Amino acid sequence: METKIILQQDPLWQRLQNFSLDQLNVDFPFSKKLSKEENWTDSFTAKAIEEYKKFVYLCCTLPNGASPSEVVDKVWHMHLIYTRNYWEEFCPDILQRKLHHDPSQGGQKENEKHKTWFNETLKSYREIFQQEPPQDIWKPDQKIPSNNENNSYLRKIALLLTCAFIIYSCSENNNSGLGIFFTIIFSFVIIVLIIKALTKNSESNKNNTETGGDGAFFYTCGSDSSQGDGGSSSYSSSCGGGCGGCGGGD
Repeated sequence: METKIILQQDPLWQRLQNFSLDQLNVDFPFSKKLSKEENWTDSFTAKAIEEYKKFVYLCCTLPNGASPSEVVDKVWHMHLIYTRNYWEEFCPDILQRKLHHDPSQGGQKENEKHKTWFNETLKSYREIFQQEPPQDIWKPDQKIPSNNENNSYLRKIALLLTCAFIIYSCSENNNSGLGIFFTIIFSFVIIVLIIKALTKNSESNKNNTETGGDGAFFYTCGSDSSQGDGGSSSYSSSCGGGCGGCGGGD
């Protein structure tokens, strides 16, 4: 209970709670765009945004920073697209420090670091917010498809289509007009499925690049010194490249 009281009295937490990512009097605000882009329900989107705020709070206050879940990271990605809101309002006015999004360089060593930081983030979440991280937002076993999985998917499609084509070629109707028609349709389906599989593989490559190859998220916050609440303290946060988290404030 004491932890919750301290949290509610924290000016940073109050600013985050009062801050809305949705601009007033617009037809297509941030939450609607996020919901559409990720195919989330409105209620799940609202929940994800609230958890994003909690992540940002942890990122700014924990000595070793924090590591986001995949869902939280999607909200962060979208927020970064709103550059004016993020860099001209959110960071200087709400966080009162810079918060950069820097992916790791990948590799087994950094992936192991990520697991440790992520577990520490969940532990700190429980201690600070006095509740369990929602499993639909903070799944510890989130998995991003690997290149091998997508290549396997492509090979299975090719094998199935090859078998079907061989069976069709052996049929007695393959030289008829109807056979030629089905050959054209069959070829078109093959091309569409292969393009779809390759596109999926390309998207996976992009995700793996951003997450270190195994779903690992590493971020650093840039050095910044600005006036804190009431001008009585100076908020600063810095960490070297590859530190894997966002440094805390004073």
